[in-house]
Amino acid sequence: MNDTVEIATYGSTFAARAAAAHLESEGIKSLVITDNAGGAFPSMSGLSGGVRLLVSGDDVEKATQVLSEHHTVDEVEEAEESAGRTEEESKA
Repeated sequence: MNDTVEIATYGSTFAARAAAAHLESEGIKSLVITDNAGGAFPSMSGLSGGVRLLVSGDDVEKATQVLSEHHTVDEVEEAEESAGRTEEESKA
């Protein structure tokens, strides 16, 4: 993916991957980037500015529209809490 642009930042890898999966279902490739020592220290994501979601520069407008219409950070975090799933639990 050349010329990538950050379109969102999330508080957890779970939330960012949910957004990425939604984009993928709409035919938009994305990339999730975090600095959490390869998953060894999930809490580091928050310290390093969050989990970043990037898309190709050509897809920014469409991806932003898709996420704003169909996918909000609050919805993902609610789903994460409802499922009782946290970063730490998913690594256990």
